[in-house]
Amino acid sequence: MTTITNIINCAIVDDEPLPVDLLSDYINRTPGLQLVCVFRNPLELLQAMEQYNIHILFLDMQMPELTGFQLAKLLKGRCEFVVTTAYPKYALEGYEYDVADYLLKPFSFERFLAAINKCKKRLFQKYPEANDEVSHFFVKTGNRLRKVYHKEVLYLEAMRDYIAIHLPGEKIMTLQSLSSFEEQLPAAFIRIHRSYIINTEKIVYVEKNAVIIESTTLPIGSKYQHRLSDII
Repeated sequence: MTTITNIINCAIVDDEPLPVDLLSDYINRTPGLQLVCVFRNPLELLQAMEQYNIHILFLDMQMPELTGFQLAKLLKGRCEFVVTTAYPKYALEGYEYDVADYLLKPFSFERFLAAINKCKKRLFQKYPEANDEVSHFFVKTGNRLRKVYHKEVLYLEAMRDYIAIHLPGEKIMTLQSLSSFEEQLPAAFIRIHRSYIINTEKIVYVEKNAVIIESTTLPIGSKYQHRLSDII
């Protein structure tokens, strides 16, 4: 990868038409993403790699000639990789190849967005000059996509199967796990409780077992106190 603009370029390598159609639809539905190429064979991508400025590459695991991990190894450092497969056994192995995320087929749009947000976080860490382009994330709320800027978030709250994203004067509900947000949000966001992730830049007061953000008091779980103390 050489440059990042306000559009994140995506590519797909998969020899099955249904997953390609699903990913293409998800990419086209997500603002800020652009599908630049689709290949059925990984060798075709290797030959054409210099023609494209790819930021995120979606890789099927089982393909002709090369596996997804073999391709990720050959292209390491050139883009972010998201492995897509029907076999959960590959998930742990993906960490050895610096894979950003692992999508188990068939995957939902919400799960796709979580993978994209993880990739954005990694892109920002590697290319700080792209801050304006990756300082936000998208969540699905109802039938719409909502763009949320990191700097506006006060805290996130787990509410059964949903997450409430608290902004000044507003609460956004989305079907996602708190752990997935913990992986994708920048360093200013830390978990203080099994039900809360806070934006440390929004802290007003810190008490022995609680933090105050605006006028809301949030509990600090005992297992998270040490980490918060280190940051403060």
